[in-house]
Amino acid sequence: MSDNTTNTAQDTSQSPETSHFKRLPVWEFVCIVAGLMALNATAVDIMLPALNNIQETFQFEDDNRRQQMVIVYLMGLGVSQIFYGPLIDRFGRRPVLLVSLSVYIAFGLACLLAPSYNLLILARLVQGCSAGATRVVAAAVVRDCYTGRAMAEIMSVVMLVFMAAPILAPSIGGGILFLFEDWRAIFWALVIFGLAMLIWSYFRLPETLAPQNKTPLQPLAIARSYKIVFTNRLAMGYSLASALVFGTLFGYISASEQIYSVTFDLEKSFPYWFAGTAAGMAVANLLNSRLVQKLGMRFLSHWALIGMLVVNFVYAALSFNGHNEFLPFYGVMVVSFICMGFIGPNFSATAMEPLGHIAGTASALYGFAATFLAAVIGWIVGAQYDGNLGPLFLGNAICLVLALVSVLFTERGKLFKRHQV
Repeated sequence: MSDNTTNTAQDTSQSPETSHFKRLPVWEFVCIVAGLMALNATAVDIMLPALNNIQETFQFEDDNRRQQMVIVYLMGLGVSQIFYGPLIDRFGRRPVLLVSLSVYIAFGLACLLAPSYNLLILARLVQGCSAGATRVVAAAVVRDCYTGRAMAEIMSVVMLVFMAAPILAPSIGGGILFLFEDWRAIFWALVIFGLAMLIWSYFRLPETLAPQNKTPLQPLAIARSYKIVFTNRLAMGYSLASALVFGTLFGYISASEQIYSVTFDLEKSFPYWFAGTAAGMAVANLLNSRLVQKLGMRFLSHWALIGMLVVNFVYAALSFNGHNEFLPFYGVMVVSFICMGFIGPNFSATAMEPLGHIAGTASALYGFAATFLAAVIGWIVGAQYDGNLGPLFLGNAICLVLALVSVLFTERGKLFKRHQV
């Protein structure tokens, strides 16, 4: 991918309806989209080292309630995207994004002032709802400007930049706790990050929605748009598969601080081990951006899904037989994250490909599946953690089997196809 601007009219990998706005340089386009997506990963992962401190502050006894700090944010992030889709297809990407970022900042401040854990959870839920626009707008902007394998390549590079967030966020959170000795300082960091993205988006992000693609904000028009998505085999099949795959990721993330602290007594080094697994996904995203044009989205993602299923199933069997050693566990997590690096951008691009004319609505539904449904699945899986890893990995294996079934049904039993959609 070159550093030329995104307005090369002769480039058939770009969307044919992008002549109405001035394009950003590719590097800045990638960075701003990655930054919008990283806002959510940072909001989740930066909190992980502080979960024990938050429990001590509010004095609740059930350790698994810590997971609510992660899950409710993800649920708000996911369910809100259903509403943002029609809004950004009617009013454009920029206005909805700028308003939502302002609300994100406001409720980041509300988290600082929450006098009880229940109110803190409520503020996190609303913060997640406001952040849903960043996810929808990021996906829609990429689809506005690119199509096909080029879109998968761009998303892979976006994901590579974005992966700095989950790699660095736990360490940043731990560093903030060390310096300020107060978990509330972490929310100041989120407020500053949100403000930076608001300013950057206001001055630099163009409106990418073509005027002829604006959809009336009417119930029948919205229903027609969602009907198109719901009746599209690729969109629905890969959205469901993504929800199941990312459900295993959210289950791990929500329980990760407990796993490393309780099961393996690695509380102090937790941010570094977490960063190592996230780095595996970053490497896979880089490889995917290099390989997807040659091998295709399906070929790479289908093999990755099968590989992820195999290692999780094997570890579930080992764990139920009393083998809960750290190195096998960590090896499975690294392999799983590498597989996700091939699954995420390719499943997303495959689901979005046939729906460019309603990219906002399509990205909203995909985001709902890949976030809200995944968060619900992750909550169920993560809640099974009781110090023994067997139930968690059994939940992972079941989700991955169902994801493979969804892909098989969608592709009518034919996997690994290399042709472009």
